[in-house]
Amino acid sequence: MNSFITSQFSIFLLLVLCATTFHSVMCSTNMQLLCNEKDQSALQIFKHGVLNHSKMLPSWSNEEYCCAWQGVHCDNTTGRVTRLDLAQQYLEGDINLSLLQIEFLNYLDLSLNGFTSLTVPPSHANFSSNNIMFLDLSFNDDLHLDGLHWLSQFSSLKYLNLSEISLQNETNWLQTMAMHPSLIELRLASCHLTNISPLIKYVNFSSLVTLDLSGNNFLSDLPYWVFNLTKISYIDLSFNLLQGELPKSLLSLQSLKTLRLNENEINGSIPDWLGQHENLQYLGLSENMFHGSIPSSIGNLSSLVELSISSDLLSGTLPTSLGQLFNLRSLSIAGESLSGVLSEKHFSNLSNLESIYLSAPFSFDLASDWIPPFQLNGISLSKTNLGPKFPEWIYTQRSLVYLEVPSSNISSINGDMFWRFLANITQVILSNNTISADLTNITLNSEIMFIDQNNFTGGLPHISANVILLDLSHNSFYGPISPLLCNKLGRKNSLDYLDISSNFLTGKVPDCLESWKDLSFLLMENNMLTGEIPPSMGSAIDLVILDLHNNSLSGNFSVDLSNITGLEYINLGQNNFTGTVPTKMPHGMEVMLLKSNQFEGNIPAQLCKLSSLIQLDLSNNKLSGPIPKCISEIPSMGGAHRTIHYPFAINLYTKGQELEFKDYGLLRTLDLSSNNLSGEIPSQVFHLVQLQTLNLSRNHFTGKIPRDIGNMNNLESLDLSSNKLSGEIPVSITNLSFLSFLNLSYNNFVGQIPVGTQIQSFNPSIFAGNPGLCGAPLPRKCPTESDGVDESKQHGGSNDDGVDNESLYLGMGVGFAVGFWSFCGSLFFIRAWRHMYLKFLNHVLDQLHGNGIFGWLRL
Repeated sequence: MNSFITSQFSIFLLLVLCATTFHSVMCSTNMQLLCNEKDQSALQIFKHGVLNHSKMLPSWSNEEYCCAWQGVHCDNTTGRVTRLDLAQQYLEGDINLSLLQIEFLNYLDLSLNGFTSLTVPPSHANFSSNNIMFLDLSFNDDLHLDGLHWLSQFSSLKYLNLSEISLQNETNWLQTMAMHPSLIELRLASCHLTNISPLIKYVNFSSLVTLDLSGNNFLSDLPYWVFNLTKISYIDLSFNLLQGELPKSLLSLQSLKTLRLNENEINGSIPDWLGQHENLQYLGLSENMFHGSIPSSIGNLSSLVELSISSDLLSGTLPTSLGQLFNLRSLSIAGESLSGVLSEKHFSNLSNLESIYLSAPFSFDLASDWIPPFQLNGISLSKTNLGPKFPEWIYTQRSLVYLEVPSSNISSINGDMFWRFLANITQVILSNNTISADLTNITLNSEIMFIDQNNFTGGLPHISANVILLDLSHNSFYGPISPLLCNKLGRKNSLDYLDISSNFLTGKVPDCLESWKDLSFLLMENNMLTGEIPPSMGSAIDLVILDLHNNSLSGNFSVDLSNITGLEYINLGQNNFTGTVPTKMPHGMEVMLLKSNQFEGNIPAQLCKLSSLIQLDLSNNKLSGPIPKCISEIPSMGGAHRTIHYPFAINLYTKGQELEFKDYGLLRTLDLSSNNLSGEIPSQVFHLVQLQTLNLSRNHFTGKIPRDIGNMNNLESLDLSSNKLSGEIPVSITNLSFLSFLNLSYNNFVGQIPVGTQIQSFNPSIFAGNPGLCGAPLPRKCPTESDGVDESKQHGGSNDDGVDNESLYLGMGVGFAVGFWSFCGSLFFIRAWRHMYLKFLNHVLDQLHGNGIFGWLRL
C-alpha cells in the first residue's frame, strides 16, 4: 500500500515538473512570438536616427526580443510595448516620431539627453498611437522646435514636459496646449517663450493641476488666465519679466499649494488679503519690486512650509507674526531698506525650521543663553548686524551643513571653540567681516571655506584632504606658501580652488605642485613672491586659471604648460619676467595677460596658433619688430566665434583708464602698447573684427591707417597715440558706431578730420600733436576749396583715392579749358560759325518767349 502511494506521489511530482517545464517553454515561446513586429520596426526606425556615442543601446538588435531592450517596457500579458524610458542615456541626434506607430505606447521619456532635431513623419502616415499620456523631452538643450503641430497626435496627453527646449518661434503655444484639455501637468520652463497672452481671461485647462512656465521671456503683465484655473495646485512663473500687482483672484484658487513668482518685476504692495490663503505651502515672492512693509497677516498662513520674500523697495520691520508659522521649514527674507530688531518672538514657534536666509540690516536682541526651538541645517545671515561677537546661539546648531555670515559686522570669535565647531560644517562663508585671529597652527577641514576680506594674520593655515574650495584672500597672512602646499596630507587631496591673493606672502612658489593635480583655480596675485616659477607648475594638469600678477617673480618663464589642456586664463603681469614671450601654452588658451614685465624680442608667431585666444595683453614690455601678419588667423578675435567660460575677474586698460571687468567670454581685447614695436601696422590687425579694445600706443609704428579699420564694427576703444603714423585719417573710421574712446594724438596725421557724429564729439586733445590736422573738433579750420583743398574728399575714398581724385580733377580742368577755348576761338575767328550760332540763339529765345516763359519770369 505504501509503495502504491509512493508511486502515485512520484507520478504526481513528475507531472507537476513536466507541466512546469512545458509552461515555461510555452511562455518563453509565446513571449518571443508576442514581440509585435510593428512595435519593433518603429523602435528600429527611431534608433536609426540616434547617435549612440555612449553605447547605451547595445541591446537594440533584430536578434533579441524587443521587450528586453534598454528602456523598453512591455505589458506582461500582451507583450506589446507600453513605455519607452531613455532618460539621461547620453543620446544625441534625431527624435523620429515614428514612435507614434507603437499602438499601445502610453509613456515616452527622452529627457536629459543631447537630441538636436525632431522628425515628424508625413501627415498621411499611419499613427496608431493616441494613447500617450506621458511625454517628456525636457533638457535636450540644443533641441529647437519650429512648431508644435505634431502634438495634435497626442489626444490623451496628461503630462507634458518640454522644459529647456527652444520654442522661441512659437507664438501660439497657448492655443496649441489648450487643445489638450486633459492635461494635468504642463512644464515649459526655459523655452524662450515670449507671449503669455496676459489679456486672455480663460483657457480650456479644466484638468490642469501643475503649471511651470518659469525662465521664459514674458515681458508683460501677470496673465489673467493663470489665476482662473480652478483646479490648479502648483504655479511657477518665476524668472520672467512679469509686471503688475498680485490679483485678488488668487483667493479663488483654493487648491493652490505652491506659488512661485520669484525673479520678476511684480510691483505694488504685498496684499494683506494674502494671509487668507491658508492652504499655501510654498510661497516665493523674492527678487521683485514690491514696496511697503511685509504684512503681519503672512503669519496666518499656517500651512506654509517655504517662504521667500525680497525687494529693495520693501521697508519697515519683520513682523513678529512670522514666529507663528510652526510648519515653516525654510525662511528667506531680503531687502536693503528693511530694518528693525529681531527678537526671540520672531522664532518662538519655528520648531520645524531647517534653513534661514536673511539679507538685510537687521539687528538681533537675543539673550546670550538663548536656545532656539529649531535645529538648522543651513544658516545664511548676510549684511546683518550679527556682531561684534560671533553669536553663542549658533553653537547650539549641531546639524549645520552650511554657515554663511558674510558682511555681518563680526570682529571676534571664541578661539579654539570656533574652529572646532566649523570643522564639522561642509560650507563656511565668513567673508567681508573684521575677524582678527592668528591661523598659523589652525587646520581647516570644511569642504568649502571662504574667509576672505578679514583681518586674519600669521602664517597660512594647514588644510585637511577634505578641503575643495578655499579662499584666504584679502587678509594679512605673511610668510611662505610651502606650509600650505607642501604639507603631506596622508591621502589624496581634493583641493580644486585656492585663492591666497592680496596678502603679504613672501618667498618662492614652492616646487611641490605635483601633489595638487586636481587644482583648477590657483590665484596668488598681489603678494610679494619672488624667484622663478618651478617646473612642477606644469604638473597641475587640471588648471583652468593661473593668476600670479603683481608679485616680484623673475627669470625666464620656461615652464611647459602645453599639456594643461584645460588652461584658459593666465596672468603673469606686473612681475620681472625676462626673456622671450612664453609660447608653450595649450591651444585652448583664451586670456593671456603678460603686461609690465621685461619680455623682449619679437612677438612670436606661435601665438597665432592659439585658436581660442580672445584677450592678449603684452603691453609695457621690451618687445621689438613688427606685428606678425598671422595675427588675423586667430579665429576668436576675427570671426563670429563666441566662447563662454568661467567669469574671469580682469583689470584691463581700456577707454583711457584701468577698469575692472567680470568677463564671461564676451570681451575681445588686444593691447601691445608701450613697447618698441615698429614697421607699418599690418592690415591684418584690422581684420580682427570682433575686437572691442585695440591699443597700439607708445610704439614706433609708421605708415598710414588702412581703410580696413572701418570694418571693425565692434570696436569701442582705439588708441594709436604716440607713434609715427602719417597720412590722412581714413574716412571709414566714421563707420565705427560703437567707438566711445579714441586717441590718435602725437603722430604725423595731416588733412581734415573725417566728419562723423562721434568723431566731432570727442575732446580735441585726442588729436593733439598732429600739426597737420584741421577741422572739428580742433579749433584750427581747414583751408577753403579756393586755397587748394577739395572738401569733397571728406565724403569717401581712402588716402590713395585722394591722389587719384586730384589727378582726375586736374585732367577734367585741362580738358574743359581746351574744349572751351577751341569752341569759343572758332566762334571768335570764323564769321560764318559766329552768324550761325547767333541765329540759333535767336530761335531759342523766340521759342521761350512764345511759350510764355519770360512772361512768367517777369512776374
